[in-house]
Amino acid sequence: MHNNSTNKKRFYSLLRVFAGFVALFILLLMERIGILYKKPYSVVKLYDNKTIEADKSPIGPATCLLIIDSSNATSLADKDEFEQILTDMRIAHDTEDLSNQKGYLQNLTRYETIVYATTDVSAIGETMLQLKNWVADGGSMMFALPLQKTNELNVISPSIGIEDSGYEYAMVDSFRPDKNFMLGGGQTYHIEDGYESALKVGLSDNCNVYATTGDGRVPLIWEKDYKKGKFVVCNFAYCQKAYRGVYAAAYSLLGDVCIYPVINASAYYIDDFPSPVPQGDGRYIERDYHMPIAEFYSSVWWPDMLSLAEKHKFQYTGLIIETYDNKTGKNPKRNQNTTDYYYYGNMLLNRGGELGYHGYNHQPLCGPDYTYKEDHGYHLWESPEAMHQFFQELEDFSRSVFPETAFHVYVPPSNILSEAGRYMLVHDFPDIKCIASTYFTGEDAYSQEFSVSKDGMIETPRIISGGILDDYMRFAAFSELNFHYVNSHFLHPDDLLDPDRGADLGWKTLKNNLSQYMTWLDKSAPELRHVTGSSMAGAVQRYCMLACEKRTEGRKITLHFKGYKDEAYCFLRLNKGDISKVSGGKLKKLTGNLYILTIQSDVVTIERQETD
Repeated sequence: MHNNSTNKKRFYSLLRVFAGFVALFILLLMERIGILYKKPYSVVKLYDNKTIEADKSPIGPATCLLIIDSSNATSLADKDEFEQILTDMRIAHDTEDLSNQKGYLQNLTRYETIVYATTDVSAIGETMLQLKNWVADGGSMMFALPLQKTNELNVISPSIGIEDSGYEYAMVDSFRPDKNFMLGGGQTYHIEDGYESALKVGLSDNCNVYATTGDGRVPLIWEKDYKKGKFVVCNFAYCQKAYRGVYAAAYSLLGDVCIYPVINASAYYIDDFPSPVPQGDGRYIERDYHMPIAEFYSSVWWPDMLSLAEKHKFQYTGLIIETYDNKTGKNPKRNQNTTDYYYYGNMLLNRGGELGYHGYNHQPLCGPDYTYKEDHGYHLWESPEAMHQFFQELEDFSRSVFPETAFHVYVPPSNILSEAGRYMLVHDFPDIKCIASTYFTGEDAYSQEFSVSKDGMIETPRIISGGILDDYMRFAAFSELNFHYVNSHFLHPDDLLDPDRGADLGWKTLKNNLSQYMTWLDKSAPELRHVTGSSMAGAVQRYCMLACEKRTEGRKITLHFKGYKDEAYCFLRLNKGDISKVSGGKLKKLTGNLYILTIQSDVVTIERQETD
């Protein structure tokens, strides 16, 4: 009797253990076949682009005058950047060319702000005294580029805070913003290929300095009150795409309050994933981990990638490659080996991620009429029909492996996309809603702005990449955090096979670089939303739809929004007073007097209380 009882207990114990293993097996199986899909952490739905206006158009007449000088090489080269910055900030503006004037300088009372985007004060002649009087009466003027030492500059120097200056320029190879001025402030950002570009100046004590070189010796951004108005001086010469956030932050110092739309989104992409196991030079993996490439990815790289995502609370967008063959002719072959796709793809989806398209193979969508400007080692598609056929195969393959998944994101291989390839995507594959290529220009690069194109395609450029994260990338990330309030990063599994992408540094170093960057981002912008690729597109739609009209009456600021539907965000810098009450939205302080405004109504009112 006793033995029977003992045997029964053992049997039930073994049965419970067996049941546990069965349950675990079922859970793993369900994950493999995609049943346990979780919703992404932040979902921003996509709008039908036929029902919205998303052209970044501002409200009302111009309130800003941009002054350039096309006879000045620096001013002419930087003109487009300043135009884009003001457009993205929804600052309605007129542009006056000192070499071909349109008459805007004759009626300054219509403007609230002036951006002087040339280096020579003498180019404007006696009109500078008119501008000075305009500031004295309450206007706000920004000198957007380092100024040349001239007699005319000597005349206005005391008004803009300069006590003494010479003809020499100081080295600018770093940028250190005040911790209360910009997100990520209080630390130094290095500049690649720095040069002597900032005018050497001594400032008066009544200037507010917001940024200097890393050693603190050279002032790069300062403001000086002048009677009822204000001057802001940007002694920073790098007016390029990677540094736009510096100029946007400097502009936001003008006036009592500055407000402009932002995207508020952070996305991490993995190109070529899922895909066949990368082939190539695995010597660095063998050196550090003593294992073959496939084993390294399954047992080291992917668990580490998941750990980074879990620690920093984000999700990945993976971009599928069906095969690595280089066929560009006809009759694509179906990849029958789908085990890795099920395993990696469903694990990514189950953790809130998203899948999109990268290509049938890694050949860019460039047909027989395209000519590469640089030798990338790629082929051209034999015909438009072949290009379409192979992409259709990619779509059919992806849907067969992930039948419950919507594929809205396309990433061009090596960020290369021809006009013909883009036309094909828009007209033949309507489920693709956004293209995530690159923010920066380059040979053959499909370079993007954050925008919605006239044909409805949403442009969602990636800003930085890989695990090296050099000084240029880090500054670009810092800049875009302060301009569009956005982070967009991508990497490839085969980065570990290419010394140009850091393979010789080893995965441990690259992983540490990624972790440090993610920690910096978490600390600099803890309110930033983590999204996947299609939600980034939804956030860009809303950003491009939004514009604001600002009205100030005493201590009350009334904001009228155009294009607000369900969720939208703005940066708001309050240069005068403190917040006492907000209705129609929520304000969250980010740093200093910089806030993120969550819009909850077409009209938002803000009441200020004066500070001592």
